[in-house]
Amino acid sequence: MAVRPRPAGNLKRPPQPKAIVSLPNFVRLVERYKKAIVGIEVIQDQQVASRGFQLGLPWERPAASRRPSVNIGTGFIFDSRGYILTNEHVVNGASQVLLRQYGKKDAVRARVVSSDYRHDIAILKADIEIPNVVLKVGRSRNVKAGEWVVAVGSPLGLDHTVTVGIVSATERPLEIGDREYPDLLQTDAAINRGNSGGPLINLRGEVIGMNTAVSQSSQGIGFAISADVLQETIRRLLR
Repeated sequence: MAVRPRPAGNLKRPPQPKAIVSLPNFVRLVERYKKAIVGIEVIQDQQVASRGFQLGLPWERPAASRRPSVNIGTGFIFDSRGYILTNEHVVNGASQVLLRQYGKKDAVRARVVSSDYRHDIAILKADIEIPNVVLKVGRSRNVKAGEWVVAVGSPLGLDHTVTVGIVSATERPLEIGDREYPDLLQTDAAINRGNSGGPLINLRGEVIGMNTAVSQSSQGIGFAISADVLQETIRRLLR
C-alpha cells in the first residue's frame, strides 16, 4: 500500500539577504568641480601672534614671527566672472597672494576685492582661466545632520586633497577671538591647516559651507561657515 507524503507544517523560509547599500560616487563629483578649487599661498611680512584657541583656525601659525613667511589656504571660484571665495584670516595682513589652479604649474597673483573681518569672509580676483563649471553657493537652511559632504582643500600644502564625512550638526554659533561665526555647520570630514577657505560640498554639487575652523583638542570636529551666511555676505561685499 502506497503511503502519501505528508506536508511538513510551519516550515520557515530562510532569511532573505539584506540589500547592499552602495556609497555615493564621490569620484564623479570631484572630477566635475576640481578645476574650480584653488590653492592659496600668502606671503606675509608683518608679525602675527599666536592666539592659542581651543577652537583654532587651521591656517594659523603656532608662534609669533617677524620674518616673512609663506602660509597656505584654499579658495574656490563661485562666479563665472572669476570671483574667488576664501576666509579673511587666510589673506589677512598679506603682502602678496598667489593662487595655484589644478593642472597649472605656475602660480598667479591675486588681489583682495573685498572682505569682512568679523565674519571671516574674503573675495579675491585674479587673471586665471575660468573653468567651464564653477562652484555655486547653495542654501544651508535645509541641511540636515547625517548628510554626506565632501571637503576639498590644501592641507599642509597638498593641493586638491579630498576628504569625506557627514554633517554632524547645524547652526553652531562660535566666537574665536574677535571674530563671530553665527551659523556654522559641524562636520567630521577631515579639516587641517591649509583647508581654510575650501568648499564643503553636498552630493548635488552645491557649496553648503566654507571650511573655516577645527578643534585642536580632539579629532573629527570641524566647522564651516554656512552657505546662507556666505550668500548674504557675498551680496553685501559685491554691492
